[in-house]
Formats: sequence, C-alpha cells, structure tokens
Amino acid sequence: MRREGYIIEEVVEYSNMSDSFDRVLRGTKRKESPQGCSLLAHREEVIRELSECIEAGTFTVRDYREREINENGKVRRIQILSMKDRIAVHAIMAVVDRHLKKRFIRTTSASIKGRGMHDLLAYIHRDMQEQPESTRYCYKFDISKFYESISQDTVMDCVRRVFKDERLIAMLDGFVRMMPHGLSIGLRSSQGLGNLLLSIHLDHVLKDECGVRHFYRYCDDGVVLAGSKRELWEVREIIHRQIESIGLKVKRNERIFPVREGIDFLGYVIRPDHILLRKRIKQKAAKKLNEVKSRKRRRELIASLYGMAKHADCNNMFYKLTGKKMRSFKDLNVSYQPEDGKKRFPGTVVSIRELVNLPIVVKDFETGIKTEQGDDRCIVSIEVNGEMKKFFTNSEEMKNILAQIREMPDGFPFETTIRTETFGKGRTKYVFS
Repeated sequence: MRREGYIIEEVVEYSNMSDSFDRVLRGTKRKESPQGCSLLAHREEVIRELSECIEAGTFTVRDYREREINENGKVRRIQILSMKDRIAVHAIMAVVDRHLKKRFIRTTSASIKGRGMHDLLAYIHRDMQEQPESTRYCYKFDISKFYESISQDTVMDCVRRVFKDERLIAMLDGFVRMMPHGLSIGLRSSQGLGNLLLSIHLDHVLKDECGVRHFYRYCDDGVVLAGSKRELWEVREIIHRQIESIGLKVKRNERIFPVREGIDFLGYVIRPDHILLRKRIKQKAAKKLNEVKSRKRRRELIASLYGMAKHADCNNMFYKLTGKKMRSFKDLNVSYQPEDGKKRFPGTVVSIRELVNLPIVVKDFETGIKTEQGDDRCIVSIEVNGEMKKFFTNSEEMKNILAQIREMPDGFPFETTIRTETFGKGRTKYVFS
C-alpha cells in the first residue's frame, strides 16, 4: 500500500481535538483534580495551543513520572504523562490508529478499536468448530519483554513505510525515543506502534507470504492452529526467524499440543466444544467475593465477573460464586428503541471509498441522519466478509434505489458491488452494480 499524507490536517480538526480533550478528562476524579480544573477553565485556549503545536510538528512530551505496578506477578514501570500532554498524544494517535487499522490482518487484536479479546475469542472458537480437521493442533507462543526490547530504529522504519508527513514522523519519533530503550509502557502510542511492528514483520509474512491459515495475535501473544504438528513446527521456525530478525525473542514456554487439551489464551481455556474461564481468574474472583464487605463493591465484582463469564460456558460456575443465575440476552427479548425513532446499526463506520469493487451485502438503511456534513444523510448497514459495517452517503441515486428495494418483497438483504462512475467535469459518483 502507498504511504499516506495529510494526517496532521485530520489530527488538528476541532472535532478530533475536542473529543481527545473530553476523553482524557472523563470521570469526576480527573475533572476535580488540580490539573483537571485548570484545563477545564481554559479548555478552548488549551485546544488551540495544542493544535498549533501539532500543526507545526513541534509537539513533544515535556515530562512524565514513573510508577511501579504489579501485573499478575510481573512488576512493570509505567510512565504517566500530564493530562495536557495526554490530550495531544491521544489526538495524534486517534487518527494514526484509524489509518493503521486497515493495514492490520483481521485476526490481530488488542488496542484496536472494535477488536478486543472477546472479538478474537469468537474468531478462534468459530474456526475450531467450523474447520475441525485444520485446527486439531495448536502452537502457542509469547514474545519475551516485548515493549522493553523493541528496537526504536526498527519501529521508526515501519512508521516511514506507512506515513510520509515529516511533521507527523518527527512527533512519533519523539514518542518512540522517550525512553532510552524500547517503547514506553503507558504511553498511548506504544500499543499502536507495537502492533504496526509485528504487523509488518510477522502477521503479513505469515498470512500473505507463507499462507498460514489460522493465525491469531493479541499484542505479543500468538496462537497458530493447524491440522498436524508437522505444519506447526514449520510455522514455528518462520516465527522464530521473523521475531529474531527485529531483535526480539520468543519465550521458552512456547508449546505445540492438541487443541482438545484446551488453549489457555485471552483469559479463557478454549476447546472445540466449549469455553471456560481461566482457573486463575475464577480463583481471584472467588477470593474477592469472599472477602468483600461493601454491597456496592460486591455488585461491581459480580458485574465484572459476568462480563467475562457471559462469553464462556460458565453458568454453573457463576451461580456457585454469586448465587445468581445468568440469563441469556436473547431470552430477554428486548431491543433498544431510540426516542427519535431512527434505526441503530451495528459495526464500524467506513468510508465508501474503501468499499469500491468489494462484494458486500446490504442489510438495511436509514435516511434523515444528521452529521457534521449535513442534516439529511443516509446511513447504510452492510456486511463485508462476515463483518458488520456501515457507511454514510448523500447520493440521491443511492437513496432512490434503496427506497425502491425497500418496497419490494424480500428486497433486503441483497448482494452488490459498489462501483465508481465519472460524470461532468471529472466528478466521481458511487453506484450499486
């Protein structure tokens, strides 16, 4: 794919800067802190100042403090920025991440909008159920001290492969080189740039060059499924070669085993016929629920456990620990009914330009939607490669065609491909074909 420019112009748009300000200062605790009060009192001035620095390409992280945290027995040092710096970093990375997302393979997750652990969990379990012969064995690996060991020069080489705006590259270089070695743990940019590094040097090599069918990555943890151990030993050699080529190492706890033993990944133990919560998570939840005295805190713990358990086959475990029975959302037979009467469609919003020449399934549409571009836009719900998405259009031709199809018996859903046509003086329109 070609390198991208004009990223800074997207970053300094008022809507992006304002949204970043609100996200960093979300929550009463942050708003009432001395930093928060000062920023809120000078909101427009702060947004204007940061926008000017970013547009000039001169923004840098001025200072930070470090704090040690214990993460499942691992002691990590994280860097904490001032809220003002975090607003700018968030504004830059919100746009950078949006451009990077379309370059990532579908089965990579973590710190990618719309792709959390449960999204990847569903992908793995679905493949195991639908393709049992090609998912009989598993290779599981983890990269040792990932963020601390990353080569800063290699990350910047990856950045230059994607972006060409020197102002953006200079600011990202400042984020990358904030620490003497590796990437900062806690800086908003580290997750996205870490994903970019592995996307270029591992994900696309396995999927595009080597044709590995079942590869899944969550940050620096990876899983490969195949029909035989021999296939996995060959993939293992490729992974080691690629990881070592960028100065990293695979941990010694890697292993190849039959999937019937259960894949301990993403906080769950995944088997072809069922999913369970990881033993350590159940034990920690049981201990906390046994010790807690506050009713409010107990409700919070139960809600947190429910958020994990509902993605697994854990009804009996949930009842034993909480005394409450889990009900399926489908059994409740309720749906959101907006006050404005407009339909709400699932999936992420994509530009219609990204859909040109792709086979899609049009599910439904809604008109009269108010956006920043106008008040009477049309939103179209579509499915692309099994994934729900949606796009906005103001094309009267598309609106008219969709309205006609709605009147037809069994008109929706329908398959189509979006094409471009040139008219007038070099103008372009998008049409169904």
